[in-house]
Amino acid sequence: MKVLYLFNGTRAGLKEKIQTGEYHGGGFWGMLQLLEFGIESDYMEIEQTYSAGIVRFIRKHVPVYGIHLPIFWKIFSYDIVFTSSAFMSQLAHAVLHIRKPIWVMHDFSIMSLIGEGKTLKQKMFRYMVERSGGIVTLSNDETDRLKKAFPHLASRIELVPFGVDLDFFKPKSASAGEGVIAVGFDPERDWKTLAEAAKSVSVPITVATRESRIAHLRPLPANVTVRQFSVKELVSAYDDAAIIVVPLNTSSGVNDAMGLSTVYEGMAMGKPVIATRTKATETYIKDGENGLLVSEGDAAALASTINSLLANPEKSRKIGAAGRMYAEKHLDIHECGGKLAAFFKALKIK
Repeated sequence: MKVLYLFNGTRAGLKEKIQTGEYHGGGFWGMLQLLEFGIESDYMEIEQTYSAGIVRFIRKHVPVYGIHLPIFWKIFSYDIVFTSSAFMSQLAHAVLHIRKPIWVMHDFSIMSLIGEGKTLKQKMFRYMVERSGGIVTLSNDETDRLKKAFPHLASRIELVPFGVDLDFFKPKSASAGEGVIAVGFDPERDWKTLAEAAKSVSVPITVATRESRIAHLRPLPANVTVRQFSVKELVSAYDDAAIIVVPLNTSSGVNDAMGLSTVYEGMAMGKPVIATRTKATETYIKDGENGLLVSEGDAAALASTINSLLANPEKSRKIGAAGRMYAEKHLDIHECGGKLAAFFKALKIK
């Protein structure tokens, strides 16, 4: 069996960095782990087919969701296509009633994009989903909603976390750490609420993001520092922190799985994770046991939760340890790769 991954952005050079230990394998959604279970897998980008000049033209003028159309003809040598966003290629696949390869959607927000199904865009998206060959979900809520909305696909819908590299993200020292770190580059991070909460927190707070994501909130409280880390530096930053915070803003409704990478990484690091309560974070965090959940936009609750952990080191330690235990049991990237491999093999039989 051969599985093709389609990503919007380029991942050139990442494989080499993984081999040298500079990067982890989580950014490939299980692609590298499939090889451990006898499935050939690879990704395809326009950079692999066209010259630099043509690539620049395509990326400038073609919508990101259609970026793979210029290489659509190359998918036919694969058994399964796995992607979360190549929607224009998926539409072509559905309209042409192509049986091979099987098109599998990696769900980040399918039900949100379908919405009430009233607009042309929503109707077209539903048409594509109805004709997909399978869906890999990332939350219990989305799994249930999709099975209810598409009963003919129920046996082809399965929750499989993309997992975390437990050898890369692991505690480096026995120290409980100091301060707070919050990580994220996507627009759905709620830096406004974190900045407001910081006014009631005495310890340093590091925000690991691009300056452009937080510039509109300046001046920030004196205890907040903004900087970017390399992936290896981030592991050390996690290890040096006492608490990892994942503040989320769900108002855009376009990414129900927002924040999960940081949640997985924080749990793997054995640190207590405080995350905004969403259907996705509720799937992995049992509030008060292996992490803590706070209501969206509630700066007072976020500050109170941070201060509560800082004042109770033993509680903080237990929650962090439970998070690491959960990650080892449910989020190991190799185990998740095995579940994904089994799912793909079952789809091929059906």
